[in-house]
Amino acid sequence: MNIAGAAVHPFDPTTDWPEPDMTIGNPIRPPAPIMSDTEFNQVYGPWAQWLRNAAETKNAPIDYVALSLLTTASAAIGNSRWAVPWDGWSEPPVLWGMLVGDPSSGKSPALDAVLDPVKELEQELTETYKAQLSEWQAKDEIAKLQLAQWKSDAKTALGDGDEPPAKPDEADAGPKPVRQRIRVSDVTTEKIAVLLQSTWRGLLLSRDELSGWIGSMDRYSGGGGDRPFWLETYGGRSYTVDRKGSDEPILVDHLSVSIIGGTQPDKLDSLLVKSDDDGLLSRFVTVYPDPVPLKRPDAIIDSDALSNGLSRLRELTPANDEQGNLRPFYIHFSDTAADALHEFRRQCREWEGDASGLYKSHIGKMPGLVVRISNVLAHLDWCASTDGQYVSAIDVGHVGRARHLVGEHLRNHAFRAYGMTKLPVEVQGAKVIAGIIRSEGLRLFKVRDIQHRGRTGLATAGEVRAALNVLIDADWLRMVKEDSGGRPTVSYAVNPRLEDVS
Repeated sequence: MNIAGAAVHPFDPTTDWPEPDMTIGNPIRPPAPIMSDTEFNQVYGPWAQWLRNAAETKNAPIDYVALSLLTTASAAIGNSRWAVPWDGWSEPPVLWGMLVGDPSSGKSPALDAVLDPVKELEQELTETYKAQLSEWQAKDEIAKLQLAQWKSDAKTALGDGDEPPAKPDEADAGPKPVRQRIRVSDVTTEKIAVLLQSTWRGLLLSRDELSGWIGSMDRYSGGGGDRPFWLETYGGRSYTVDRKGSDEPILVDHLSVSIIGGTQPDKLDSLLVKSDDDGLLSRFVTVYPDPVPLKRPDAIIDSDALSNGLSRLRELTPANDEQGNLRPFYIHFSDTAADALHEFRRQCREWEGDASGLYKSHIGKMPGLVVRISNVLAHLDWCASTDGQYVSAIDVGHVGRARHLVGEHLRNHAFRAYGMTKLPVEVQGAKVIAGIIRSEGLRLFKVRDIQHRGRTGLATAGEVRAALNVLIDADWLRMVKEDSGGRPTVSYAVNPRLEDVS
């Protein structure tokens, strides 16, 4: 085999290959937005100092802890309280939060600061359930005896031609107690539906790594099943799940699941390249702060304060409709609060004009996000107070705090996380091929080897070559021509130095 330029051995990493550019296709991100102490105090009110102490104790960015608190509180409120800006528009408090950062940035410790009290509350619920179940089981044993005696007496009476006795109340132990849940971490959509059917309030899904969960959707459902289901959990509407092997569907009054978890920037970038804009990713509130300096903390987390606050939120009772069925209490906006929200909608319309892709989609959802966060902030104020007065309306102060948080702070985090200008198609293709090279250990391949994989944007030879040229410029690849007397055959050799890059 005669290779053009055969005097140069293409696989000598020490003499012929430069270091590959590992930033290929990475966006140039803006700096992380930072709130002043004054802004932070105004937005988070009675919880501002708790958040500072928790962030210092966990040596984590305060934005991680704050978003974890908002999302967890939204699940604790659940379907007991929905916000109504004006007639025809209502929003559940459901929030989805994504903590973006490198593995050592403090995402998990920040989550622990908020979720550890939740685990303690769940343990208390478990102990209560066990006691209720034990009591019910004792009643059920007696009920079975009463039922057996009643059947015997009824049979005898019927045999004698007499009127059978009425079934005694003691022959029925009543419904079996339901284990109340607050949080789940890894369940199927059918199991979530079953839990929501019995846990009317809603649930919190928490995961250390969100990108793998999002990327694996539909893996076990034959395609197209999981993503629509999870999109519905954001809206809190009624939902029906048909079960395999059962004629009885699962009927859920309000499909409501708040979500909190973390992901790494490169994994989020990979999701963004592969994502179709069905609205799932753009529903996530993202925070992407800079890491904080390592230090030994002086502060202490008051876990009891959060446990007590979340307990109060979970004690909020729903309303009943005319048929006696549970329904949310609707908390209406004051006129000035509705005016402030409408003005924010106008501002979002202007921001949308300068945005594109998922960032534009996220901006379009920010008015609804302000409604939800206004509701959560109002009830976080309430559960930290001692006056006992329930939230009767969302006022302009709540909306102003939510507007500032969403529009001036979280919007900039979203832009830092996924709002950059969409990568050119050839760069997107280069990122996909780079992933194939790294995951499959390719060392020499042809254009058709990439085409045959059927990846989006890499179906034609022209699309593949354009992407390969990006990788050549980044010193990932080198073109190798084989001259066999006819038309040269072109292959692509992979830089061996990639083996040394983790």
